[in-house]
Amino acid sequence: MMRPSSVSVAVASDIVPKHAPASRRRRRRDRNNAKANEKAILRRKKKVVELSRRDEACKGYCLHCDRFHSLPRTKEAEERARELIKTLKKRKSVSDETNASDFLVEDVYDECTGGKMIGILVCETNERTKEKAMLKAFSGQWMGEWEVPGWCPPLARLTHNSLEYIEEREKIETLSEEIKRLDKKSSSDDVSALVRELKTKRKNTSRALLERIWDSYSLPSFRKVKKRVEASDNSNNSDGSRRKLIELNIRKCYHGDESKLPCGCGDCAAPKLLAECARKGWKPVAIAETWMGPNVKRGAGLREEGVFYGACLERCRPILGHLLCDAEI
Repeated sequence: MMRPSSVSVAVASDIVPKHAPASRRRRRRDRNNAKANEKAILRRKKKVVELSRRDEACKGYCLHCDRFHSLPRTKEAEERARELIKTLKKRKSVSDETNASDFLVEDVYDECTGGKMIGILVCETNERTKEKAMLKAFSGQWMGEWEVPGWCPPLARLTHNSLEYIEEREKIETLSEEIKRLDKKSSSDDVSALVRELKTKRKNTSRALLERIWDSYSLPSFRKVKKRVEASDNSNNSDGSRRKLIELNIRKCYHGDESKLPCGCGDCAAPKLLAECARKGWKPVAIAETWMGPNVKRGAGLREEGVFYGACLERCRPILGHLLCDAEI
């Protein structure tokens, strides 16, 4: 009697015959699916790690300088971010004002909310004395509000609290109500033509409002230009000139197709921090962005509380080059 070779035995143990019981094939399939899921999770984590490198925490290409600018994430910045999260949880409010019940920390832990990215920026307030200060910002809105006392403001001047925005939204809502009323009233050709006309008007009104919102995004840079001033003004230079902060519309400093600006571009924590730092005349030293809230799956991978992340590729990095121009200490 011939003994099967070791190779044939190994192959036989790995192959599930077609006539094998359904339960055995199902277990085999489940094992393969589990391995595939593990590999996918590792790939996502690898992407997150690449975005979380300390030296790549905040980086972007500058159209003016034709090179990349970057700002590191240091251990000092990470420690300050951890302390901030602890402080917020202890006082149960993110607002710096006392008795602020509108900005509760527990709101970000709601399953429907899904958490919030919190960022801090370590800044040098005085070049001679090397004094430091800290700025803080959150991504997007905090429970529907763009501005919270003690936090960096949004880059957009036109928000849902602006009178112009409210008036345009009322026009759009009125058109939507009229379209619904006509749809229920009749299906004649005349009514259908009127509905199409109203839908076109609503689309154009919405598009015009969106364009005005994009136009309201002003991004300062640490790069400055000399401007002649009157002799009565206090001047920093002996030639009667002073340094003026450069601010550009988001379209002019976006590294990419400006006609395809992604929704939310400029609303993350990093752009808010750098813009506020530049307007105060400070120098950025280090940045740290961490997740606050329940663990969720976002973009390249998981968002886990206490883990530090780099600036997002789609919304932040195309404009960070301009924001970081001449920011190196």
